[in-house]
Amino acid sequence: MRSRSFLAGSALLVSVLLLASTPVPAVAGGGPHKGGPYKVKGLRVVSGPSPFAGGCPGARFDDQAITGHELEPAITVNPANPRNIVAAWKQDVGSANQTRSDLVASSLDGGKTWTRRTIPGLTVCTGGSADAGSDPWVAAGGDGIVYFSGLAADLSTDPPTTAVVASRSGNGGRSWRRVTTVAAPLQGNETDSVTASPTLAGHAYVAWANFVVNPPRTNTLEFSRTTDGGATWSPSVLVDQPGPFQIDQAPRILVLPGGTLLAVFARGDFETGLGSIHAARSLDEGRTWLPAVEIGSKPIPDVVDPETGLALPSPGFPSAAVAPDGSVYVAFEDSRSPTSGAVGVASSRDGGRTWTSTTLPGVTAFAFEPAIAVDAHGTVGVTWYDLRNDRPGDDALSADVWFANSQDRGRSWRQTHVAGPTNLRTAPLPAHNFVGEYQGLAGLARGRGFAAVFTLAAPQAKDGPTDIFFARIGPGR
Repeated sequence: MRSRSFLAGSALLVSVLLLASTPVPAVAGGGPHKGGPYKVKGLRVVSGPSPFAGGCPGARFDDQAITGHELEPAITVNPANPRNIVAAWKQDVGSANQTRSDLVASSLDGGKTWTRRTIPGLTVCTGGSADAGSDPWVAAGGDGIVYFSGLAADLSTDPPTTAVVASRSGNGGRSWRRVTTVAAPLQGNETDSVTASPTLAGHAYVAWANFVVNPPRTNTLEFSRTTDGGATWSPSVLVDQPGPFQIDQAPRILVLPGGTLLAVFARGDFETGLGSIHAARSLDEGRTWLPAVEIGSKPIPDVVDPETGLALPSPGFPSAAVAPDGSVYVAFEDSRSPTSGAVGVASSRDGGRTWTSTTLPGVTAFAFEPAIAVDAHGTVGVTWYDLRNDRPGDDALSADVWFANSQDRGRSWRQTHVAGPTNLRTAPLPAHNFVGEYQGLAGLARGRGFAAVFTLAAPQAKDGPTDIFFARIGPGR
């Protein structure tokens, strides 16, 4: 699918975001830091061969789908069963907005083995009527229910008409209910995510944007909740409405201690050329929302590969997480040129009212698609790609996946290599940021460590041009 899910051209709009107003110095990887280094304790493919190798007759543009092309993984760890990990991704992505379906994989042994499943009724491929699926997201609640949210698209319109849909699993992702509509089909429904309550049984929250890149237009950021385990969803509630030449997108809902909801989202401004990140609070479980505060903003650069002239990956989706002590962390892209880069981390100690910002030490090259999470002990983890091992002038655009962790609330960090290098130029769709628009990271529900999912191309990918990989990252040997 085209960049920014179903809508072309908006990836550059919010590509590199945010410098918060009060920088906080970071200590390099060799500085003071509690505990030992974190290690990759298992790296394996979770995607496997496509279940749709024969195509999906009846789906528009099915001939454009690329069998075995997977992108945009999300991941969750089940608080009720810490060895239960669930991931999702887009399967058989093509060039004409086509993705045959989103897939889900579950593990009951901490990520050692995985079982893949489809979402019933999501697309023509899985017994529904939609031509394509996109924007998969998964979340597990404290009651053990695992939720999926995504988009189901009718490709007969341009831009596509998309519904926001959800499903649930009561057995750790081994089977799923037929999708339920959260938001009726509408041009511009985009960038959904789902969050499950850690304390309220049967409660979960879906947020999404509605925008069309054709200003001036009224664009919105919207929210719905379920209180009955996903059987029904509330009418949509407005979280934020930017100006006619702005779009909000990529909302992430966090549940703070005490039950306050925090919506973290990106904004792009066509008139000023600024990208920014904002946070809005709800004190009544999403029924109403307080005015959003700006975490930070900065001009959006146009960053291209000097060897090919193609845009380098910079989707600009923020990643957000909340720690057991209520601290909130947001990771964002902060690269300025093709040869220099940074990963930023903003933090709030007062429930999202005020923010400070720093950058990860040791990022020396163009960096993109950070994901952030916090484990049960309060350790902050970040994964990202960067191009530090790329060699200009060869045939490859080499990216590696890295991980950094902080055990002192972001004051110091240690860095670990996770995977790569992978050759982005073997991925067939540069307009999709080569590896999609986001990757996944989740803190383990008990113990220390993280579960990560990410996309790799050649030479790691074996079933098609890309595969989805899982890594468990933790301290010690």
